[in-house]
Amino acid sequence: MADEEVMHVGRRVYVSNLAWRTSWQDLKDKFRECGNVVYSNVIKDESGRSKGWGIVEFETPEEALTAINTLNGVELGGRTILVREDREDRDVKQENGITPPVRPPREPREPRAPAPGRGRGRGRGPPPEGAEGEEVNQSSGLQIVVNGLPWAWTWKELKDLMAGTGNIVRADVVYGRDGRSRGYGTVRYETAEEAEAAIEQFNGSDLEGRTLSVRLDKYA
Repeated sequence: MADEEVMHVGRRVYVSNLAWRTSWQDLKDKFRECGNVVYSNVIKDESGRSKGWGIVEFETPEEALTAINTLNGVELGGRTILVREDREDRDVKQENGITPPVRPPREPREPRAPAPGRGRGRGRGPPPEGAEGEEVNQSSGLQIVVNGLPWAWTWKELKDLMAGTGNIVRADVVYGRDGRSRGYGTVRYETAEEAEAAIEQFNGSDLEGRTLSVRLDKYA
């Protein structure tokens, strides 16, 4: 394979058609045949059952390309697996046909402030009584936004990560129309003090090679 083609492939591959009993360890052990695996995960639903697909990340794009070329169509756990490049990974990394160093996903754009005399935005309802024509602070101080999450993470991994910072009411990972994670999520706590503690503990910390950005959600 030409060097130019390697430059278009990231370090992560997407593996589908997995047997229900295949674990992340099974996946890692198999893909070690192609290189040094630094991360592997089998995606599960809320009941803990495998969704039949997973992600494997190598140290280099060359190892990922080797896995695509050698393991696509082989048998694992009694099923023929399909291996391709993780397009989400490539879309984040690729610029002008080259692969730059790994960086956290871009922070989502915040909604615009509501115009005077209008509602607070689609789905948010009318402004509070007496707030018309005034700038309203919509933050409850209870919810944080966490950017830089691994693409394979679900709300459960996010909740487990933040579990030690307080009583979590709800955790969510944001998905696009294609059903894939956008690399960020929200966590809502019972108290504002717990939310601030999470920001202090995790903002700027490292998670699987990515730097987390944790801030207060100004619109929740």
